[in-house]
Amino acid sequence: MGTILNNQVYDNSCLFCKIVQGNEPKVLVMENENFMVIENKFPISPIHLLVLDKYHREKKDVISGKYSQEGYFEELFSIIYQIVVKYGLDKSGYKIVNNGAGYNHFEHEHFHILGGSEIEPGGST
Repeated sequence: MGTILNNQVYDNSCLFCKIVQGNEPKVLVMENENFMVIENKFPISPIHLLVLDKYHREKKDVISGKYSQEGYFEELFSIIYQIVVKYGLDKSGYKIVNNGAGYNHFEHEHFHILGGSEIEPGGST
């Protein structure tokens, strides 16, 4: 099922793992050692980016705090903030979305950054 590369696990059947490994096309916006930001192939707003964990960490493990000792959320929100500023969303507005359980299509942890419109992307919250 999984491939180990640089002591990290990848799920060979996971679309996001394939994107991270360069086996699927992507428009890369930014990356660091642990996260990759790409344009969403099916955007629901003028700016719709995906922040992908570069390794196959499942949502249930992340939300349970399994990686909290590694500074996981600090690094994640640091790259999200960099993107928000880079696109000027800190002035125009943005939404950060993390779907879980029955609402997500992929178990591979990822966040959406939405913005670029006067109307709140995805509806009012």
